[in-house]
Amino acid sequence: MTATVQSVERAIRILKSFSLEKPERRVNELGRELGLHKSTVSRLMATMERQGLLFREIETDRYRLGIDLIGLAAQVVGHLDVRQVAGPLLRELAENCQETVNLVALDSGDVVNLEQYVPAGRLVRSHGGVGRRFPPHCTAAGKVLLAYLAQDRVEQILPATLERFTDQTITNLDEFHRVLAQTRQQGYAVAQEELEVGLNVVAVPVFDHTGQVQSAASLAGPACRMTPEHFPEAVARLIGTAAEISRRLGYRAASKCRYKC
Repeated sequence: MTATVQSVERAIRILKSFSLEKPERRVNELGRELGLHKSTVSRLMATMERQGLLFREIETDRYRLGIDLIGLAAQVVGHLDVRQVAGPLLRELAENCQETVNLVALDSGDVVNLEQYVPAGRLVRSHGGVGRRFPPHCTAAGKVLLAYLAQDRVEQILPATLERFTDQTITNLDEFHRVLAQTRQQGYAVAQEELEVGLNVVAVPVFDHTGQVQSAASLAGPACRMTPEHFPEAVARLIGTAAEISRRLGYRAASKCRYKC
């Protein structure tokens, strides 16, 4: 490894050492933490300060991330398309699970399928193709997307009467709000034959770089194949994939992970 590449690697390690828990760092503590000599850390941090990547508080001699990083980050997140980022990961999940995987977003009070990935050799039982719109109360993805909204926004979206699609559709508003609270608590939602007879779906949130729910990823299958006994495994697989999508969208979880299973 050349000295130049080594210096870049060390500078990156220094930048990545900053976090929500440690927004300010001293040269001495970073040297101990990273196993680098104090003079090396000092030179690298002074260089990054001159370039606007770090800012030094003169009174405390502590460094924090510089404002120029905001501009760099904005260029990245501004060009991220969730469909482009999520596509390869969701396609791989569909093939591994041999079930249909959807990427879903909320638009004007409806849930919309942005993308759908069907494993090779499988036929789509559901009528929820790309671009189709559905009321959120009868879908797993809809429950996830509503669960992370403010209460007043949820009330604006939900109609006074929830439409029934099957015998399992939740049409009682009080019951539905309890389901949303449960969804927030557990980090995923389930829809058992609520939109279509014979179709079961599980869904989890996808977070963007601001920590907001950007979309939802769902895994759908025939009720005869995706039974309640299979839900935990399906949720675990979805969470793993959604967490990686969120990471690639710039989401950095705080000390407590937003995903639960």
